[in-house]
Amino acid sequence: MKNILKKLTLFFILGIFYIFGGIIYAIILITGNSAQDGLLGIYILFSIIPVFILLLFERFLVRKFGSQKVNQTQFYFVLFIVILWIIRAIANL
Repeated sequence: MKNILKKLTLFFILGIFYIFGGIIYAIILITGNSAQDGLLGIYILFSIIPVFILLLFERFLVRKFGSQKVNQTQFYFVLFIVILWIIRAIANL
């Protein structure tokens, strides 16, 4: 258990939450009344496939470089995205 906690990264946690939440939400939508809800549920299920592939790639990087370096890179990426959102918000004023 301690080994698993040492290898956690930001994208791994977000990916697992997305997969579980996406499956639950897709099941709710697919069993809904309208065809549009069912189609959205199917789209959500199809969007889980790239997330799963990215998680596999991320696990490969963790094995090769270590979780600390991968996690640091992921935090820099998220910080870059947040800075872009801030710039867009300022530019749209």
